[in-house]
Amino acid sequence: MYALFLALVPLPSDASFVIVSANDEPITGKLLQLSTDFTATVVSRNGDVTIKDVISLRRVSQAIPPFPTGPQLLTANGDRIVGKIVGGERESFRFAPSAIVAKANPWLVPLSTTTAVWLVDTPADTPADLSRYTWTDGNKNRDVVRFRNGDTTRGVIGLVSDAEQPAFRFRPETGDARDIPATDVAAIVFNPLLAKARKPKGPFSRVVLTNGSRLTLVNVAISGNTIKAETTFGQKVELPLDSLVALDVIQGKAAYLSDIKPSKAEHAGFLGVAWPWTADRTVRGLPLQLTGDGGNSTFDKGLGTHPRTVLTYDLGGKYRRFEALVGLDPESGDRGMAVVRIRIDGKEQTIPGLATLASGKPVAVRLDVSKAKELIIEVDYGPVGGVRADVNWANARLVE
Repeated sequence: MYALFLALVPLPSDASFVIVSANDEPITGKLLQLSTDFTATVVSRNGDVTIKDVISLRRVSQAIPPFPTGPQLLTANGDRIVGKIVGGERESFRFAPSAIVAKANPWLVPLSTTTAVWLVDTPADTPADLSRYTWTDGNKNRDVVRFRNGDTTRGVIGLVSDAEQPAFRFRPETGDARDIPATDVAAIVFNPLLAKARKPKGPFSRVVLTNGSRLTLVNVAISGNTIKAETTFGQKVELPLDSLVALDVIQGKAAYLSDIKPSKAEHAGFLGVAWPWTADRTVRGLPLQLTGDGGNSTFDKGLGTHPRTVLTYDLGGKYRRFEALVGLDPESGDRGMAVVRIRIDGKEQTIPGLATLASGKPVAVRLDVSKAKELIIEVDYGPVGGVRADVNWANARLVE
């Protein structure tokens, strides 16, 4: 059976998507179908169009929502699923995604794939990455429980499968094991040594929903107004197309720079302070954001950079295109300015807006790199040095 997962903020069913493929220019239109081999059928101004080798979908004029801040479950492969724990079955959570249909069965999420669970809204100062949680500092091989009164304790936690209400069985580092009702718990971060990411071998999809949930899905198929797919932990799901904001194909025809180690990385700090580049986060460890027509969008893939940074990538002549959305971070780059250069085999590319990159709308980059051997991206100082000049490269990728 498929579990129906409804988004909290539905959009019109006839809303358009921008479809990007490996082969052609982006096409905007109503999405009719997407097959498991990432071939799409779209109603465009020129009628029905078949698009092969799709690498991304974006809902038109809809900002990609930030990471969720309410009760949620996080997995080792980066899923952030809005919802609540409704019980346990031995080594699995019974988890109800937000707005799940009453008659549908909860999802079974193995403890072995779970990195954290929040049973309450996350505090305003909660960082996006578990490694930055101050209340788990020093934890190496234990689960950490944060209670609703702010106290924390370490040990080994499991599930009470026969409890009338959700509860955890906790064995502390010292003392006897005891049961803890879920109503006492704010959050749990699980032993980082035990969580196992289940990364698919072939192409898979990362989707973002209107409520901010992030899901890793395989065997994605869209027909009409329904998405059918399967999570990497084996749960079959069915989603309304209205809930989809973004879909990116990973391990397909596009290789993301954040997954590739540059052959050379250079940093020079302004007044002696350097900010090394980061993968899938800003240089300050925050989610990658850029300003757009629908507001600020939060991207899962990309690079965070700061003046002065020079990154060199070996291409080996196997890619046909480089593309990215480049802009100053809406918060740490507001009112700032940077100079951005892109070189292909040593030749600087002329892209309006990059040489004097200022706060506001980002610059779309789409460059032919056919047969190219080297790509260099450079972020240099603007008129005021490195002040408020964090530059984000959203969805920076090389397309085969």
